[in-house]
Amino acid sequence: MRSSLSKYIDKLSEFAGKASAWLIAVLIFELVYDTIARYVFNAPTTWSYDISYMLYGSAFMGGAAYTLLLDEHVRIDIIYEKVSPRSRAVIDAVCYVVFFFPSMGALLFYSTGFTIRSWKMLEASGESMWSPPIYPFKTIIPLTVLLLILQGAVQFARCLVTIAKENVTVNHQS
Repeated sequence: MRSSLSKYIDKLSEFAGKASAWLIAVLIFELVYDTIARYVFNAPTTWSYDISYMLYGSAFMGGAAYTLLLDEHVRIDIIYEKVSPRSRAVIDAVCYVVFFFPSMGALLFYSTGFTIRSWKMLEASGESMWSPPIYPFKTIIPLTVLLLILQGAVQFARCLVTIAKENVTVNHQS
């Protein structure tokens, strides 16, 4: 049985993932426009580079929690697919504790400071002549990492439920 909080986090991750997928369509349109402007009309845009990395970065980060919800992140399946659901849950739970939560916690901590500094100075991009404000884009990093941590907590809890259910089944069979 899923709690209402875990359902809410799942729905939030799903919304963020599906919304960020639409950014790919916008990115494709932008790149096609820039290519036509550059090579057909010999009028390259000054803003294309900045828009493209912001759109791609937002789509990538926005889809991370949804990818975790769908259990589609990269893993080595040689051993994982050959073990029982309980063993998979144990492997996942250990990996969440040892790798996921510490690395995502560090990423959240450092990206939050990075973003706050960017807002304080109203940072602009120095990548092109256009130099758009970059601080709103940098805000996406800690927000999506926070959502990824929340989805990771839900997935970790599901691992613990799977482990507990398997223990109950094994104890009743003994």
